[in-house]
Amino acid sequence: MSKCIFCRIIDLREPASIVYQDDEFIVIMDAYPLAEGHCMVIPKQHVQRLNQLDCDARARLYEISHHVMEAQKASGFGVHGTNLLINDGKAANQSVPHVHLHLIPRKQGDLWYSLPKLALHISGLFGLKTKRASLNRMATEISSHLSL
Repeated sequence: MSKCIFCRIIDLREPASIVYQDDEFIVIMDAYPLAEGHCMVIPKQHVQRLNQLDCDARARLYEISHHVMEAQKASGFGVHGTNLLINDGKAANQSVPHVHLHLIPRKQGDLWYSLPKLALHISGLFGLKTKRASLNRMATEISSHLSL
């Protein structure tokens, strides 16, 4: 799917700050993060909806997510909690038609900081991209604590 941003990232035709990848999945920093350390776990197979992944791939999606969340916490992101978010289908506000699981680290009291960014995400505008150097630093930090 040449029009899919995630497929272009997987094919190295678009830049991304990569936290982890294997033959089936890639974990990247969200370029429009709702919080510092916000990652996405993405299957390399282009499927639009979660039910299009087989049982093993869905299990692997959550297994990788668990390890990334632990690495986020060890890096100082999400020490108070994490939002796991899948927008599954257009009616659920899925803006990129390729399955991806957001891992959004949370801190106590960060709701007011997150609300404007969340409103932009819901509207489809997203706001300004985070600088690549900052995303790369976070990706390197999280990756250094990853045990996969």
